[in-house]
Amino acid sequence: MKIFIDIGHPAHVHYFRHFIRIMTEHGHQFFVTARKREHIHELLDFYNVSFRSRGRGGRSFIGKIFYLLITVFCQYLRARKFKPDLFLDFSTIYSGPAAYLLGKPYITFTDTENTGVYRKLIKPFCREVYTPKYFTSDLGSNHHRFNGLMELSYLHPNYFEPDLSVPESLGLKANEPFAVVRFVGWGAVHDRGKQGFSNKKKIELVRSLERFGRVFISAEGPLPELLEPLRLKLASHKIHDLLFYATLLVTEGATMATEAAILGTPAIFVSDFKLGNLQYLEDNYGMVLNFGTSEREQNLALKSAGMLLGRPGTKTNSARQAEKILEDHIDVTKFMVETITSMS
Repeated sequence: MKIFIDIGHPAHVHYFRHFIRIMTEHGHQFFVTARKREHIHELLDFYNVSFRSRGRGGRSFIGKIFYLLITVFCQYLRARKFKPDLFLDFSTIYSGPAAYLLGKPYITFTDTENTGVYRKLIKPFCREVYTPKYFTSDLGSNHHRFNGLMELSYLHPNYFEPDLSVPESLGLKANEPFAVVRFVGWGAVHDRGKQGFSNKKKIELVRSLERFGRVFISAEGPLPELLEPLRLKLASHKIHDLLFYATLLVTEGATMATEAAILGTPAIFVSDFKLGNLQYLEDNYGMVLNFGTSEREQNLALKSAGMLLGRPGTKTNSARQAEKILEDHIDVTKFMVETITSMS
């Protein structure tokens, strides 16, 4: 089988990298296109996944529309030459028209309810859409749910083993409490009108956490000058090793919150987005605490973060909950391989 995959976010690299490896070992062929965005090309190179860049994307609304039109046309030209049997992505919207024009099935995955604009652009072309079982929206008759979290496609024990040398390389001692803080850039289409911590609140958050342990900041954009020395200097493929050993994650990004929960690190998620996966992890395992972005909600988030980082039993309790998450859910890469193989 020849499969055309489009990558639009660093998380997508992880979602598909083991799938690509296993399918390639069984003789299947891939053509991968990837947006030039934070860490995507770096990760694909590290995991030895051959790809074709599709550029950075537009910044203004008009720029995004222009980029969409040009990229859709380029995807069609690439696909016409490659002659795929199947198109696959994580709802990136750029390959659906090519699949339609070439008369080939387009299969997509998603776990994010707040991508309404993307969903409208995908639905006319999509044959099947797969989501975790906790996904709160109904996407129609071609919507299929599976018992897993997308992040288990690469953080399942079948694929992930933590590397203790990663925290050691940052000068951390064994069992030393520390927090990872993630600030996002708010540049995506579905981020329009949304915002996270103000610079003042970012400083307040970090200073409050530093009373209980070291703090490492991962950020898509610029940081307040006071916080820049805390910016994490770590290869992107090592972030999961660091999350595994962290005591706490505070994040504006949903993917990293789910990753932390699976790895046994409690996460504070601060956003106006209401996502089924994160609510599911809070209600069933207590591994994610969800807060809005109002002044009151952010203050509650800061208070909760300090309590978790300063409490001696936080990591031990969270590790037990992470074991339950693994027991309750499937190996998602295995599910993907079986599902896609059955379509050949």
